[in-house]
Amino acid sequence: MAAASATSSSELSECPVCHDGYKEPKILPCTHLACKQCVVSWLQKAGVKGGCPLCRAPILPSTSRGQRDLDTLVNDLPTDLATMALVDSHKVLSGQHVCMLCDNSSAATSFCLQCDVKICKACIKVHNNIPSTRKHVIEDLNKLSPQRLAEINRASCNVHDDRLAELYCSTHQELICMLCFPTNHRSCAEVKAIPDVATEKRRELEQQAQRLSDRATALATEIQEVTDTFKAMRKKANDTFDDLEQCLKKRRQEVNTLIQAEEDAAMMSLAELEKWRAALALNAASVGNVVQSASGGSLLGMMKGLTSRLDDLESQTGTARKMEVKDLTLDLQKLDQLRADIGSLGQMTKPATTPTTLQLLTQPSPATSTATSATTPWTANKPRKAALAKVLKVGDRVKIAPEWFFVMGPNYKDQKGTVTAIPSRLAVQWGDDPQGKVDVQWDDGDERCYWMGGNGPYHLDLL
Repeated sequence: MAAASATSSSELSECPVCHDGYKEPKILPCTHLACKQCVVSWLQKAGVKGGCPLCRAPILPSTSRGQRDLDTLVNDLPTDLATMALVDSHKVLSGQHVCMLCDNSSAATSFCLQCDVKICKACIKVHNNIPSTRKHVIEDLNKLSPQRLAEINRASCNVHDDRLAELYCSTHQELICMLCFPTNHRSCAEVKAIPDVATEKRRELEQQAQRLSDRATALATEIQEVTDTFKAMRKKANDTFDDLEQCLKKRRQEVNTLIQAEEDAAMMSLAELEKWRAALALNAASVGNVVQSASGGSLLGMMKGLTSRLDDLESQTGTARKMEVKDLTLDLQKLDQLRADIGSLGQMTKPATTPTTLQLLTQPSPATSTATSATTPWTANKPRKAALAKVLKVGDRVKIAPEWFFVMGPNYKDQKGTVTAIPSRLAVQWGDDPQGKVDVQWDDGDERCYWMGGNGPYHLDLL
């Protein structure tokens, strides 16, 4: 799809894995193409969690792994019929130009788009004199491009391989010929000519591609706003501390360190936003190329698999909410008061209002819990369990809750750590649901994800 428009026809005829001509090219979630058997062989070597051989992006969704054999899973990936048509066209035009109608193997000079045959000069005259073929479109072989030949590619009937498809049954989502209609599809609600249905589907894909593009733009704006906020915050802090450098030099360094910690935590979340933005942009551009270049038959042939993947992408990205970025508070009252309250400079505060546009990085809603437990000396007067899940944020210092020592092991009894991501990015990497889980970086360098509000358990306590 996207690759089809970005590369030459000669490059398209070669699979990036086997470096041979494409055989049933499959569209990977990252929009790269590879032969079906190449994908199966690659996953057999790398394991079902293996990524794209070109960009390492996941090939199979975590929910499907282990449920069926690899051949079935890979077969469910959409087939790029547009690329197949382009590759076939390239093979036709790069082969020996011999007339396919006469017996003397004359050199072919033209190509009949309806008959799909090469014709010599002598046969063109005969072809034009036959009533059933006189209106056929004949083009010069030297001027005919693979793209032009692929555009008029006509798909075969799903039942009769030797007959061209002329109709599309929306009820069965099948390409059919005139022979199939009266026998198997007469009672179907919608059976239309391929060009009519293709026009409708092109419009639907264009609208869906526009939605993906709009969401990618929204994510790009979100990323820029957060980045600009930290730039402005750092400038504000540096300008203030430059004026008070002699008496505030030590505190200035402390505040910059605090800002850096907050920014580092936010950058990990922005990496997730960037992943979604890139996926949306790639798929939006990819769908646009299919709409522009694929024939009606090719388009309809890959509608089911392609639409399913795009629907999944839309449902995963959803309507989002902006990240909450703490602001920097600088008290610039009288110098004496500033010196007395120097310790309060550089405190981070949450915004007064909660934006409601992007929700990809929002903290998951905590599960309701009525369970209570006795506090320990290091958690007295601090929120626990359901209450803790509501206030826990990136940067908080935590320990394993006492009731979970027997699960986590005695080595974690006195372990201290810092919350690094909400919801958990490690859970995503491991193929698990991140909702209700958070990441913790322990002081010894170990990093893991823990339950904090999902399915009842609460593994952590605030220091």
